[in-house]
Amino acid sequence: MYNFSYFPEIGLTISETNTRDGGHMTKKPYTYNQLNILNSVLEEGNYTQAAKRLGVSQSAISQALSTLENNLGFKLFMQSGRHLVPTDYCLEIGSLTSKIRAVEDDLEQLIQRRQVFEAAILKVGLCNPLPGTEIIRQFSKLYPKLQTEIYFGNFHETFSRVVNGQVDLGILANVSKDDRLQFKKCATQRLVALCSPNHPFASRESISLTELASETVIFRTHGSTTQKLINEALAKINLEITPTYIANTQESVYDAVYQNLGVGFAWSESAIRKGGFVKVPIAELPSDYDEVVFSLKNVNNLVVTALLNSLDTAG
Repeated sequence: MYNFSYFPEIGLTISETNTRDGGHMTKKPYTYNQLNILNSVLEEGNYTQAAKRLGVSQSAISQALSTLENNLGFKLFMQSGRHLVPTDYCLEIGSLTSKIRAVEDDLEQLIQRRQVFEAAILKVGLCNPLPGTEIIRQFSKLYPKLQTEIYFGNFHETFSRVVNGQVDLGILANVSKDDRLQFKKCATQRLVALCSPNHPFASRESISLTELASETVIFRTHGSTTQKLINEALAKINLEITPTYIANTQESVYDAVYQNLGVGFAWSESAIRKGGFVKVPIAELPSDYDEVVFSLKNVNNLVVTALLNSLDTAG
């Protein structure tokens, strides 16, 4: 027995067959098919277009509405010349059936999205493990069959991969506005110094860049946004620091600091590892920077849209 009770919010229960009422079989004066036809005629304005939309004959439309009128006991449409004019009661019914159609459309989109996601591959560009891998982990809970490919690189490499369409989206801090891109904030970062727990800086509340002039320092390679910000801060105070080590990835910086090779720099909330280093604020870099998920505006990607929307839910 079909009993369409999926639409409690619109106060309408639709049954294709008989239902029981107090132990007795009662027949509804309408079927789902009849209401669907009625809604199509109201939206299209005539039998001809409604029949084309539903893929049935005009006689089938006419017969279904005639049966519905007989069952309800009142007219749904009045003829005015060549035009059909819906009665007031017909319009009231139509206001409900249109909501059913909207629910159907949403359901169809949900099913299509699930099917797309099962066959899709999401390509993500990251500079640092966090918050990107956590965002991906949470999104994978919603769509466990979705395959995700992660491409690590510095800021310049990751940004270029997004702009050139090599990845679907990127997750970076301190990204400048760009008319080609859409953005969604996902975290707040601050640039900090990294030192080993037994370094004299480890117990400090903050340090100055001038104090690093006599230290063994680890820089990043060209293309790193953290290195760019450090260079800009040094230029403002007319200070030059020659690094002892230059690392091409943030993980290399963490490894070097862990081995007590020197003092490095990183975003405050970017590392998965917890031990072997201390994060110390830098006096000349007090600002917070937004970390964003970003993608090309002109690319219609259901998976990217769903991920961006999931950030609103998570927030």
